[in-house]
Amino acid sequence: MTGETKHTVSAFDDELNELRTNILELGWRTSLAMADAIKALEQRDTALADAVVSGDREIDRLAARIEAAAVNVIALRAPMADDLRVLVSAIKISALLERTADYARNIARRVSSITAKYPKKLRKTIAAMNDAAKNMLVDVVRAYAEGDVELARKVCERDDAVDDLHDELTKMLIEFMIEEPAQISQAAHLLFVSKHLERIGDQATNIAEMVTYTVTGTQPRVRDTESEKLAA
Repeated sequence: MTGETKHTVSAFDDELNELRTNILELGWRTSLAMADAIKALEQRDTALADAVVSGDREIDRLAARIEAAAVNVIALRAPMADDLRVLVSAIKISALLERTADYARNIARRVSSITAKYPKKLRKTIAAMNDAAKNMLVDVVRAYAEGDVELARKVCERDDAVDDLHDELTKMLIEFMIEEPAQISQAAHLLFVSKHLERIGDQATNIAEMVTYTVTGTQPRVRDTESEKLAA
């Protein structure tokens, strides 16, 4: 290997490492946004909720930088096989994390509209759903960092638990609306919170499948789109 070739390979490795570092930062920022959004909801902390909303702009910018960097590397280096797969996965994973942060932002935006302290059983179920979805997100970022296909597989398996909690919470909120008609508006906001948490679980699953694709080359399965889910 010539000196020039060694330099090119080293530069390429540096670019991939920087890309990976930025994705890990994006994952950390997204996880923090989700945790803060739910904390703001539980404590009805509008200042914290506003911070989540404003912080989403930096997450968007970071995701855009990751995509631009990955596209630039593909254009300049013309990578093949495994390296190309890593770059394509980076683009998709950053987009999925950015969308996950959007759900956290949407939860935060509803905090100011939820002024009453809702029943303990609702708070408990929302907390359980949040913990389940948040842990999926944290673990899938770790799976990406470590190239851990087994951990990614376990993340996918846990999505059913989040879906079940979403179904349970939906039923509880409908019952709450019937019992407390004056709280219908606030219960509706909580229905959206539940849906956002359910979608965060879906995004973590999508990321887990991309981690598996990055490591093994196995194509992610085709998942229902949001519009297809609503039509089902």
